[in-house]
Amino acid sequence: MNCFKGIILVATAALGAAMAGEPQRLTEDGILKRDPQFVDGGKALIYGYDEQDDLVRVMRLDLGSRKAEPFVKDVGDKHHIEPTLSADGRYMTVTECTGNLTAKLVIRDLKEKKDVAITHSGRGGTRSPVFSPDNARVVYAFAETGPQQLWSVKIDGSDKKQLTQCEGISNWPTFTPDGKTIVFSNSRENNYEIYAMDVDGSNERRLTENTIMDIRPSVSPDGKQVAFTSTRNGSYDIYVMNIDGSEVRRITDNEERDDYPAWHPDGKRLVVVSERGGRFDLCLYDVPATATEGEPVAKTDP
Repeated sequence: MNCFKGIILVATAALGAAMAGEPQRLTEDGILKRDPQFVDGGKALIYGYDEQDDLVRVMRLDLGSRKAEPFVKDVGDKHHIEPTLSADGRYMTVTECTGNLTAKLVIRDLKEKKDVAITHSGRGGTRSPVFSPDNARVVYAFAETGPQQLWSVKIDGSDKKQLTQCEGISNWPTFTPDGKTIVFSNSRENNYEIYAMDVDGSNERRLTENTIMDIRPSVSPDGKQVAFTSTRNGSYDIYVMNIDGSEVRRITDNEERDDYPAWHPDGKRLVVVSERGGRFDLCLYDVPATATEGEPVAKTDP
């Protein structure tokens, strides 16, 4: 399709350049993208792609063969947003939009080609599904009664249970690699802050103190760092902090939007959806070991 022809993929040499410190642009088509995730040990990316104004589909970008194609070929006229693959690559979760006010969580067994739909009472839609590291459960956000809370369910759709019971909107859960801790954002302070809790919802602690918005946390593969999007300096930029909330480092510094950070399996790089001149592309950034809070350490040219 014509809208895919502009995609430029990165081979090994290009990734090496990114590791040297310069942000590497992975695509050039400018189409709106969201929710990237490295798969296949970092050899590919999946992400949401606004193919049309009324159709968001999941794309897979192979970094070795330089080929991009729809990951879910039988999407029809349904939006598939917030895609996530399990660590073993067998299962996929996606929020499937079935109407203007309704979206359901679908857990797909890619091997058996079977879907499980997670249903709730009330209207609205599920948000931000993520697999536990052992591939046994999916944690996601849903507002069944009152504000949006975090829920957990087995991959076969059984044993659905609510994890949080707090004020404000809870969203964007992410696991530490040992599966013992969930990091997420909540709006109880009239702005989104980042919190951590034990996997059963207990022992909650606050990680950020900010008057604006800290969203979309992503725990690093070694469990020691959290990348997130923040508007604390007036625009959407990417930051990284230690897992306890200390030593915040600013990764991007641009007037336009940098959003949706996701870790490379090596734990040294982040893929980010970067807006430049009203165009949205995937860029790869180094993550320095240390930096002063608020100090930009990387910048992508327009």
